[in-house]
Amino acid sequence: MKVLLVQSWLGGDGPPVYPVGLACLAASLAGHEVTCFDPNVAADPLGGLAARIREFRPEAVGVSLRNIDSTNTRRSVSYLPPFAAVLDTARREFSGPLIVGGAGFSMFAGPLMDRYPAIDYGVYLEGEATFAALVAALAGSGGDVAAVPSVYRREGGRVLFSGPAAKADFTDLPVPDFAVLPLAPYAAVPWGVGVETKRGCAFACLYCPYGFLNGRAYRRKAPGRVAAELAGLQALGLTRFTFLDSVFNAPAEHAAAVMRAMIDRGLTMAWSAWFTERGLTRELLELARDAGCDTVIFSPDAYGDTALRALGKAVTRAEIDAGYALVRDMGCFDVSYNFFKNPPGQSLAQALAMLGFILRARRQMGRRAHFELSTLRVEPHTALAALAAREGRVAPDDDLLEPVRYGQKRTAYIEKFFDLFLKARGK
Repeated sequence: MKVLLVQSWLGGDGPPVYPVGLACLAASLAGHEVTCFDPNVAADPLGGLAARIREFRPEAVGVSLRNIDSTNTRRSVSYLPPFAAVLDTARREFSGPLIVGGAGFSMFAGPLMDRYPAIDYGVYLEGEATFAALVAALAGSGGDVAAVPSVYRREGGRVLFSGPAAKADFTDLPVPDFAVLPLAPYAAVPWGVGVETKRGCAFACLYCPYGFLNGRAYRRKAPGRVAAELAGLQALGLTRFTFLDSVFNAPAEHAAAVMRAMIDRGLTMAWSAWFTERGLTRELLELARDAGCDTVIFSPDAYGDTALRALGKAVTRAEIDAGYALVRDMGCFDVSYNFFKNPPGQSLAQALAMLGFILRARRQMGRRAHFELSTLRVEPHTALAALAAREGRVAPDDDLLEPVRYGQKRTAYIEKFFDLFLKARGK
């Protein structure tokens, strides 16, 4: 079967990120003729898509919707209009099965199926095995479409769901095919190309959907396999990448094994990753340095123990300070922090302490210290959505496709202060 895989268009917002999901899907479609198109790196996004469809003449088109809107809460950009434009373009040029998947689709599967009737099938959660089974069924070689798990479909004017599939183990999945799209347009962005070492997240942060998307149990990729994937990317000319894990150094022993495999393989690429301060040691950071890490990213989200507990963070202020001191004193890393301006549990004292931490880090580390201050977005399948509903911030049946921002009401002035602070710094 001829299958065209398309990354959803972001409408020109932000730098391009390599669509790893498409690389995973392409690798799972052995025996089919597959090509990929990313409008985010095309000179003519929609015209290029139409031309590719006419040229390739696919028998199925799959669209990956990764994000619903931007994370920049000072200038929120919805990606649904460009997504709709991709669907409309595909439907004008193609009358066969139009399939949508990706993290963004899975978060809002029902509402998206209702809103966009052009979608024939939706792939829910992890797509490699499901998409391959669906394509096989559509090609007439894999049984009944209705029997494929984790698929939304239309039947008699209704949207039906076949029920979730079991989580796949990496030993059952092929290596992502990073050759399906040129790396160069993405390699110009420091975090533009990502590699995963595991799936799943054992943490339970209030706002985070990763547990829903990937499960709470860690499914680890063999360290040697990670190193082999990276060697393949290095052979394609890549010089830096980022690890996609929600938290790279949890579990720490798996992260260490991956880094030792990278060193044994003789890899020379620079990289970044998300770390937790809890359990972070100088020994692990020295191993990261030796394996090529040059940027450590933390997401403590708050800087006071009350707010940290309210957010469900598995870290304390003392651990944040200890992790920062380790990175600062080693002198070989950039460090990035994500904080929320006014999360649950925030107080004026904690906000001022966070500001002091930011200013101290910039004074001590200069341009090697980076900070992002944002506002919580209420997303479905999270504890924050349940909290917002209990507080009357959202209706229990709100689909949350339109962004709802969450800040602590009694300290709303803190958010306004940080907005002014950021504006004064040109952000």
